[in-house]
Amino acid sequence: MSIQDKQILVIGGGIAGCSTALELAGQGAKVDLVEKEDFMGGHAARLACKAIDACLKCNSCLAEPRLLQVLSEPAITLHRRATMSALARVNGGFEAVLHQRPAYVDPGCCNGCGLCLQVCPALEEGAIKGPALAAELPRLAIDPAACLYFKDGQSTMCRDVCPEEAIDFSRKPQEVRLQAEAVVLATGFAPYDPAPVQRLGYGRFADVVTALELEAMLREQGRLLRPSDDREAHKVAFIQCVGSRETAGNNYCSRVCCGYALRLGRMLAVRLGTQVSVFYMDLQSFGHAVDDFLAAAESELRLIRSMPYDVYRGKESQVLVDYQAQAGKAPVSEAFDLVALSVGLAPNPDNPGLCNLAGLDSGHHGFLASGDNAGVFLAGTAARPMDVAETLAHSGRAAQEVINYLEGA
Repeated sequence: MSIQDKQILVIGGGIAGCSTALELAGQGAKVDLVEKEDFMGGHAARLACKAIDACLKCNSCLAEPRLLQVLSEPAITLHRRATMSALARVNGGFEAVLHQRPAYVDPGCCNGCGLCLQVCPALEEGAIKGPALAAELPRLAIDPAACLYFKDGQSTMCRDVCPEEAIDFSRKPQEVRLQAEAVVLATGFAPYDPAPVQRLGYGRFADVVTALELEAMLREQGRLLRPSDDREAHKVAFIQCVGSRETAGNNYCSRVCCGYALRLGRMLAVRLGTQVSVFYMDLQSFGHAVDDFLAAAESELRLIRSMPYDVYRGKESQVLVDYQAQAGKAPVSEAFDLVALSVGLAPNPDNPGLCNLAGLDSGHHGFLASGDNAGVFLAGTAARPMDVAETLAHSGRAAQEVINYLEGA
């Protein structure tokens, strides 16, 4: 049986969901692509290019073309701000119920003038945000969790200043019902939250950030600035395995952290002249030409096989890192302009609910695992930690599994 005009539901609008949807649409299927945020792309849309004199194979450049294709593919229907609240078997297929939050900024009216950004009193808290891709509509979106209007019912400065009358706080959520003959869960991962690891200073010192936040900073600004004072950071430390390979966090290796930290560090050292130190237990690197890559990293970066045990505020607004430079020697304290925590990939917190809805199992570490519910498939980091290239390959395999399933129906 051909999949021509078959209806397929893909949950998750990150790189895995977008890639799977494109593969299926290319084979003639009709795809409903569901994303819980206002904008598509997930974490991959905010990754920075790490190329120096040559490509470092970080694969972040693979994400944007696929996301742009999704936005223009007529066989893919996007459902933003939506989460699946029910999934049931109906006539051999599925019926899904979506809960869809309203778009308080009308994408058909907003012209991106930015006047609302100028008057928003909660802008730094994320009340109004924009997409990672300039081509995406809507151009702006309001987050009700941060917007003051949803706390006091009176803060309407953004609405009042908008010349296009694009902002409407009275819009209500909707329930959407969709029919599908197969379902793909591409709901991704959650970056490990390092705040509970208080000794590393995240959430207490502005100049301690996650490596993913550093990537977003480089993508948006093209420079490495300290969040505390907007001065350029000339000396940076990466701390590896934050939330991975430890009993207090996740006791598995997230596989991607060493690779992305070393690529980021090399890019900062070569392109910006930054002094980069990397604190690690051991270095795990997967992919192409590993030995050459590690040799280059050793020549350009300061690699320190020691895990810091304390990070705190020093004089002149620097961040002090305490570590043991040599076994049996006294600890040392070293000052840095910025500290980046290489956080691991944790399971999506929505996974237990998705398992209940879709009849799946939860894997040993909390990622999704295939269950007995025929017609439900997994794509990307919903299943396990992967880098961008692995995610694309896994998504392609998921699409082929859907095709095989429908052709055998």
